[in-house]
Amino acid sequence: MDKVFLIKLFLSFIIGSVWVTGSTVLAERYGTKIGGIVTGLPSTILFGLFFIAWTQSVRVAVEATEIVPFVGGINSLFLVVYILLVRYNFWLALAGAILVWFLLSFVLVFFGINDFKISIFTYILLFSISYYIVEKKLKIKSEMGKDISFTFSMFLVRGVISGFIIALTVFLTKIGGPLIGGLFTMFPAMFLGTLLITYFSHGPSFSSAVMKSSMIGAISVVVYGITARFVFIPFGLWLGTIISLVVSYLFAFLIHKTAMGKIA
Repeated sequence: MDKVFLIKLFLSFIIGSVWVTGSTVLAERYGTKIGGIVTGLPSTILFGLFFIAWTQSVRVAVEATEIVPFVGGINSLFLVVYILLVRYNFWLALAGAILVWFLLSFVLVFFGINDFKISIFTYILLFSISYYIVEKKLKIKSEMGKDISFTFSMFLVRGVISGFIIALTVFLTKIGGPLIGGLFTMFPAMFLGTLLITYFSHGPSFSSAVMKSSMIGAISVVVYGITARFVFIPFGLWLGTIISLVVSYLFAFLIHKTAMGKIA
């Protein structure tokens, strides 16, 4: 493994850690609706795809976007499992959500499902089912913002988790191809950091409310991946990243003004 790749791998860890940790801190300063939108903004996928393109090629990054919507649907189920189980036991909820994510992701990789149209259809289906369960069946209510006392250990844990996942994404794509890379660009590292802090700071009710809003906010992550698929090659990595971010943030703004205003 050449030195240039190792340097880029290290940079992906550092930059990813700072971005995800900073975004999580901003999310916790506001209510669960705003927090969910911020938490759902592109983070792992942003740096994951960027460094895949930088360390290998733009075309490899584009190939990695084929399963982004599919894994976005799996992430929705990840949140549903957590919300369902956290009322009983946090560690059970965390373990159950992670287990579901890895099992479904394993099926995705094992069968080599990388058809983009199927990926989008699956996301719409899984998201719709997940949202219906959380909003209509579980009736999770939004809550106001909370005052959170941050410690160095909190920042350290968040930074290590998110930075590790992003660096791992780049590494696994290097050795495993775009399917594996696309899978890990959508790993719910942001959700993990947020649910850990919100639960231990304010309990299951507040944590569940943030996760419900995050499910809706994460639509912008899927939008980012879809946009990147179509603009990375014609516009190049840097401009393509900027265009994808702008489109994604516009969707996040529209979600905040429309969908978030209608949910409890």
